[in-house]
This record gives sequence, C-alpha cells and structure tokens, in this order.
Amino acid sequence: MNLMLPILLAAANVVTTNAVPTNATTRITAGSTYYDRKEGFVLFKGNVAVIDPQYQLHADRAFVYTGATNDLRKIVALGHVAITNETKRAYGARASYYRESGMVVLHSGDGIVAEVRDVTPDGDRVVRGKKIKFWTGTRQVEVVEAEITSPTTGLSDQMKGMFGR
Repeated sequence: MNLMLPILLAAANVVTTNAVPTNATTRITAGSTYYDRKEGFVLFKGNVAVIDPQYQLHADRAFVYTGATNDLRKIVALGHVAITNETKRAYGARASYYRESGMVVLHSGDGIVAEVRDVTPDGDRVVRGKKIKFWTGTRQVEVVEAEITSPTTGLSDQMKGMFGR
C-alpha cells in the first residue's frame, strides 16, 4: 500500500459529485459581468465568488463557457483561485473545469503554487505541484513536480498493518 495514496485520493475529491437537491441554487457574484451569447461565454471579473451547495470558488476572474443550449461546458478561473468544500481546499494561479470529463486542472504561476489540502483532525495532508489534475467522481490524480506532506499521526499503525508487526 502506498502511504501517499490517502492524500492523492483526498485531492481527487475537492469538487464532489454527491447528489444535490433539485431546488439547490448556485450564486455567482463579481465586480462586473460580460455576457456574449453569440460566442457562448460569460466573463465574471473582480472578486469572483461562486457559492454552490457542493463547493465554493473564489478568483480574480472567471470565464464560463456554454454550449448552444446554454449548458455549462467549461469554467476557467484566473488569479488567486481558491476552491473549497467542507474538508478540502485547493489553490492555484489558474483552474479549469471541464464538465464532460469532470476534469479539474490547477496550475501554479505568478508566485502561487498549485495545492490541494485535505483538512483532518490529525493534521492536513497536502499535495503541491506545478500542475495538479484530477477527475471528479473518481480517485484519479496526476501531479507534475509533486511535493506531498502528511501528518505522522497514525503512521505507525499503517506500518504495522503493512508489515504485520
């Protein structure tokens, strides 16, 4: 068993795919908004905040791309991006979400290191990298130039379980 596996699995669940009540709403606020129906995108600019029943997203700017039927296709958030839910935190200079595949990509840049933090009572588990890619609804994670930290609490029990001592 890989000791870093729980950290990587936590990273994959920043944006959850749990069932959301049908009457749930998402609220987006920003300093200004520009909508281009012909090109199929909305630009939110200035202190962007997305408050959703499953997560919160904060960024300097966010582009929301829609299809011809006005369905969400992709979100690109730029500048001081933070994505949070009850126990996970993700940070980066840029984040992209692709609805069809469920893929989220966090990028480092502008002095900001891409990071996913799993907040636990034993201490935070943290994955940092140049680029962190994960898929919602799965436990697949890819990290470029990874740095992984984990609390040592419970490590001896994990080792005993692995080696039978």
